[in-house]
Amino acid sequence: MNLWIGRVSYDATAKLWLKASGHYLDNPPPGCLYAIGVRELSPVLFDDLPVATGALLGLCLIGRPIARKLPQDGSVGEVTRMVLLPGLPHGTASEVLRRAGREAASRGMASLIAYHDRTRHTGCIYRKSGFRKDGVTNPPVNGWATRDREKSGTLGAEPKRRWRLVVS
Repeated sequence: MNLWIGRVSYDATAKLWLKASGHYLDNPPPGCLYAIGVRELSPVLFDDLPVATGALLGLCLIGRPIARKLPQDGSVGEVTRMVLLPGLPHGTASEVLRRAGREAASRGMASLIAYHDRTRHTGCIYRKSGFRKDGVTNPPVNGWATRDREKSGTLGAEPKRRWRLVVS
């Protein structure tokens, strides 16, 4: 399967796709700094360039850091969602993250951060795409929920590993 991985628009269609994807955080973020999408490439004839067509197969959203103590000046971006449909080739996730890092560098960012819940996965996609361990965040007393995001409180209050990719 030949894939196209690149910048896509985070519009109403992408939000609907994300909501229907089955991600454990089923409430799509209202916005992001940029989005990286995965689509299948169409076959080409002669010397034409391949064209990304078909349905969205994956989406990675980069937004401002949610943690208030991290810089909010645009120098740091956070992977706020990453969803890939099953059946994509091995290594697709790390390639999407590498593409997100290249986009961050082109925007003048210094680094990208990402968090993973150690009860759900190991974080190997971050390691394979060049991220380095950057500590562990412990949940507040009342869990990860806030008044505005009650749904996130259902996730439990487990520590999360933070990863950082230096892009500049």
